[in-house]
Amino acid sequence: MRKTKELFSLLKKEKKTIALCESVTAGLASYLLTRFCGASQIFKLGIAAYSLEAKNKLFGIPQKELKETQGVSEGIAKILAEKIRKLINSDIGASIVGFAGPKAKRGMKGIIFVGFSDKNKTVVKKIKLKGERNTIRKKSALFLIEFILENLKQ
Repeated sequence: MRKTKELFSLLKKEKKTIALCESVTAGLASYLLTRFCGASQIFKLGIAAYSLEAKNKLFGIPQKELKETQGVSEGIAKILAEKIRKLINSDIGASIVGFAGPKAKRGMKGIIFVGFSDKNKTVVKKIKLKGERNTIRKKSALFLIEFILENLKQ
């Protein structure tokens, strides 16, 4: 949780705002970032776009692409990070999509994509995590926090 506090403090110090679009973590990273007093100064929006329908209707991702990827790909993480930032005019947009459950396609359980977007760049990283569903979700949320922090420090 040290990284969460570090990210919160850095955003506050630099007077930057953030918006998150979470799928696999269903709002856990948003929760972690808003636990601190003064969160309203940095946190603009958190959306748990869990379903394919939500990704389509809220972010305009074509149904065909969503069905082909089950909503989990580098491209979808990129689109979500960029669009959540622009939607609310925040300095940073970040996203996370992935497979945590036992019904994931063979070999896909634990595949996670995190996205980061600011006015200068958009980057996506793929990781593979192990564990049960909720373990993967918790690790994913913390990884997203670290990924945002890493990109802010560059």
